[in-house]
Amino acid sequence: MMTACEQRPAAADRRTTACALLPHDDPRAAAIHLPARAAGVPAPLADLLAAEGPQERERVVAAMLRDVGHDWLVYGSLEPVDEGFRPVSLCTENADPQWARRYCAQRFHDCDPRLAEAARSSLPWAWTLEDLHERAQASVPRSTLRHFVAELRATGMRSGVMFVLPGEPDRRRHVVSLLSRSPARRAMEGALLGQVLTLGLCLHEYYTRYSALPEAPDAPEPAATLTPVQREILGHVARGESDKRIAHHLRISSHAVDYHMRQLRHRFAVHNRVQLAQASRGIVG
Repeated sequence: MMTACEQRPAAADRRTTACALLPHDDPRAAAIHLPARAAGVPAPLADLLAAEGPQERERVVAAMLRDVGHDWLVYGSLEPVDEGFRPVSLCTENADPQWARRYCAQRFHDCDPRLAEAARSSLPWAWTLEDLHERAQASVPRSTLRHFVAELRATGMRSGVMFVLPGEPDRRRHVVSLLSRSPARRAMEGALLGQVLTLGLCLHEYYTRYSALPEAPDAPEPAATLTPVQREILGHVARGESDKRIAHHLRISSHAVDYHMRQLRHRFAVHNRVQLAQASRGIVG
């Protein structure tokens, strides 16, 4: 039996509540006394606390990432949904925020093997893109999992490690994800694993104790704010029609179609019309 992420995305799935993602560059500083470096505070946490502002903190984390052979880091909170979790707030100061938006807008968290594996264990889960590719090839053509792996490949990231930590009394948890352009699985090698864990735990301590992750507002789903014209355009996009044909059918100018297409790509956090058609599946007939 195929799992949900191995199947083609159904229209009904797209009508479920979307992830209310709140990407942000830096958490708000909390009004908490910061410990002195001499008070037994691990060096990575001390460096985070000593940073004067988000730009310096970004440089501090970037240097730590280089030390452990990684390029991106995402930290965030997860809330339980059905049998898994979905991101609520993600700090992307050391990663590409557009990737985070696409990840959530296209519901990749529903089929991400990294998140599923990490959430089942208290240990880090190391992965390579080739591992994920093999899993995707075992799924049906045009599955959400295949689309996720293709999108991840496009970021240039080739390996990484993810772990999920206990969260709040409401069953929320926290995720630490490190990504690397290197295709090798290095994060689980000896002393490097200890460095990865120390970095992740120090970030977790900083974000949960010495700062405040912003909460996502009750933002409407993209479909809730579409105009009638934009809904019609999405219907034509789903049928594979060109901008010129759409303008002809709707009796509007090509410039107007181009404007609405740009607005729709931004609203659904996608880059092209193929991704737009996939992200809006189920919204139009």
